[in-house]
Amino acid sequence: MKDPAFPFYAQDFLVGTLHMTCEETGAYIKLLAYQWVNLGIPKKRISIIIGAGWENVWLSIREKFVEKNDVYYNERLEFEREKRARFKQKQSENGKKGGRPKKDNAPQGQDGATTNTITNNNTNQDETNNPTLTQKKPLENESEYEIENNNENRKEGTGEKQNITYPYPTEAFAQQWQAWKNYRATEHNFHYRSPQSEQAALAELGTLSLDSEADAIAIMHQSMSKGWKGFFELKSNEQTRAPSRKGKTQYSNDFKRKIAEGLQSR
Repeated sequence: MKDPAFPFYAQDFLVGTLHMTCEETGAYIKLLAYQWVNLGIPKKRISIIIGAGWENVWLSIREKFVEKNDVYYNERLEFEREKRARFKQKQSENGKKGGRPKKDNAPQGQDGATTNTITNNNTNQDETNNPTLTQKKPLENESEYEIENNNENRKEGTGEKQNITYPYPTEAFAQQWQAWKNYRATEHNFHYRSPQSEQAALAELGTLSLDSEADAIAIMHQSMSKGWKGFFELKSNEQTRAPSRKGKTQYSNDFKRKIAEGLQSR
C-alpha cells in the first residue's frame, strides 16, 4: 500500500523556496505530490502538471530535480520515502517477533503470601534486569524513528553538519552577527535551535536591509540599542547614521545558493 502523505518540513521548505514566486512555489508542490504518488515525473508530463506558461516556471525550478531515463525526481523526497519504508519494515519485523511477555499474577491467599510475594518480586526483578531476546528488540526500537528524525533535522540528509552562509562575506559582518547572537543570549536567553533557523534569520535581515551590508549592520545596532528581540525596518534617523558606502552591496553567491537549498531541494 502506498503511503498517502509525504513528509513536509516547513522550516526547510521556507528557506528553500524563499527566492521563488508564488506561482513557482505552487508548481513545485504539485510536482512533489505527483512524484510521491507516481514514484517519479515523466518528462512529457511536466507541461501538463504545471499548466499554461510552464516553460518559464520549469526553468526556475528545474534545479531542484534530477533526471534519469526521461523521468525527473527530487532526491530529498526519494530519500524520505526510503527512510519511511525502512522504518515500516522494522516495525513489521518487530511485530512478528512479539512484544513483551505478560507477567504472571501473584497467587492470592493468606497461606504463604509473604513467601510468594518475595519470590515473585525477585522473578520480576530478574526479568527487568535480564530481558529476553523477544523483549530486547521492541524496546530498542521504540524510539528509533524519533531519533532518526532528530538526526535528520540536524544534518540536511547528507551526514554532515550544516554550515551557515552569510549574505555579506566580510569580516565586519561576521563579527557583528556574532555580537548580535551574544546579545540575544545575554539579554533574552535565546539561542538559534538549528542552522536552518539561523539561516532563515540571516535571510530576513538581508531582505530588510535591501541588499545593503551597511544597513544590515545598522539594523542589528538599532535592535540592540533598543533592547528588541528581532529585526525591524531601519528608522530614518538610523539610516542617516549608517556608514557611508560607495555602492550597493550584493548578496554573495554562496548565500544565494544557501537560500535556494532546503530539505526538499537536494
